[in-house]
Amino acid sequence: MFEYQAEKDYGEYDSADRTLDLTLKRIKDHCQQEALYFTLYGRLEVQEWLLKDSVRNKAYREAIICNESFKNKTVLEVGCGMGLFSMFAAKADAERVLAVDAASITDFAERIVQDNGYADVVTVMRGKVEDIELPADIHKVDIIICDWMGYCLFSENMLDSLVFARDKWMVAGGHIFPDSAQLYLAAIKGRDQDLGFWNDLHGFDLSAIRRRCESKAVVEHVTGDQVMSKVCLIKSLDLYSVPRNAANFQSFYELKVTRNGWVHALVAYFDVGFSWSPQGISFSTSPCAPWTHWNQTVFYLETPLFVKAGESIKGMFSMKPSEESIFDLTFDIFVDFEGRENAVTSQQSFVLSNPLTLGEI
Repeated sequence: MFEYQAEKDYGEYDSADRTLDLTLKRIKDHCQQEALYFTLYGRLEVQEWLLKDSVRNKAYREAIICNESFKNKTVLEVGCGMGLFSMFAAKADAERVLAVDAASITDFAERIVQDNGYADVVTVMRGKVEDIELPADIHKVDIIICDWMGYCLFSENMLDSLVFARDKWMVAGGHIFPDSAQLYLAAIKGRDQDLGFWNDLHGFDLSAIRRRCESKAVVEHVTGDQVMSKVCLIKSLDLYSVPRNAANFQSFYELKVTRNGWVHALVAYFDVGFSWSPQGISFSTSPCAPWTHWNQTVFYLETPLFVKAGESIKGMFSMKPSEESIFDLTFDIFVDFEGRENAVTSQQSFVLSNPLTLGEI
């Protein structure tokens, strides 16, 4: 598997320890990969990073607080972290809330729940949701809360855990928060500081390694002024019916170019929705939306495209989980472009490695 460190601009987190991240990529045993992943997830720096995502947290809060659907209900949160969303459910008058996480962060979650006066409602449980047993007096749950989305929607392999919990414990007619998601693709121009980076670094030509670097999918912040096309929906999920292994799919795409210029990459982002929230709450990780910790996932093209408004970039987008790491994704992207001034046909493969490590934050 190709190993890399995705380039980010995350300031105070940039110096965080990368040793466990590198080890995770070397270990082939999936149980050991899981153990290291949950060690990383339990680090306070990671939890702080998530809690500082105001878009994410506000969406869950508005979807849960003052929602009559929670009144006197039994709620399960899969991957509770520090327990914030479970306390939202308790504040919305849930009768019982089971907050489950496989990371050591549950020690802090239990203390936080108690400090905020919700210990009589929220029960914190440490373990994978696939391995735990519910308390003896609870057989089913009415509502499942899960922040399962990863970079490019599917990284971190958490959707399968939500599906497991849904199929095993959710009552017929129960609710999932959030319960819908859509993955989109668009064409973008590169950032000025990245263009030509490998061709001229302090006067030296490093282009010999450019092709190797182009095999990575990069998580970075894309701005609205970089977008060169209309967006194309490539995957839509209904969380009430989505099967396991939903990350394995392929989709045709067509991107309608909106202005003249160069296209250096394709970008993927997602939206999620809470249909059972009072106001129909949703949020987007689009380049044109406010920042979230997911940023966007960028696939740099080996051959940039010179495009004009009205032209179309067509192709096939394929995704599947990596065979080597349970938290990685692999992609094959086929591009077919016939413009008025040039034509390009290409196929590239990419790897998106485990994002939830301090080396990535």
